[in-house]
Amino acid sequence: MTVVLPSAGSGCGFLQQNSSSSTAVSLPEKALNSIESTGELQSGGEADPAQMNLNMKKWAWVRTLYNNDTIVVPANPGAFTLTFNSEGKLNATTDCNRMTGSYSVKANHLSFSKLAATRMFCPDSQETEFADMLSQVTSFLFTPRGELVLELKFDSGHILLK
Repeated sequence: MTVVLPSAGSGCGFLQQNSSSSTAVSLPEKALNSIESTGELQSGGEADPAQMNLNMKKWAWVRTLYNNDTIVVPANPGAFTLTFNSEGKLNATTDCNRMTGSYSVKANHLSFSKLAATRMFCPDSQETEFADMLSQVTSFLFTPRGELVLELKFDSGHILLK
């Protein structure tokens, strides 16, 4: 497994939690196994996925796991957020700029369009990488732990947000 961590001195890393039993959700098998191995899904979770929706809160990026076992984590936890409103508009923050755009939902399929960002320059920003991840999103689901999982095109991985 490859873990892509932020640059040294940023105080951020990847924690491996003890695994426990899992709750079945509609993730590709490899993605589901990787989430189970980090303890992300647990039976008896604290949220009801059937009652959750995209616009219920501001979602913060935790990490992205690609199916080649590469993990990308934000160097500045909490800086990368997504806020969905009920009119199909998206607002995002990154470690450098703000983004806005539109989103559409059909069942559990999700797509973004008209994404635009302010243009401040920030060295070592992960903004471009984050925006590229968003452009690859095809669907979403919620976990019993109250997390949002954005699945990427071609079963290539997923983005985890809390």
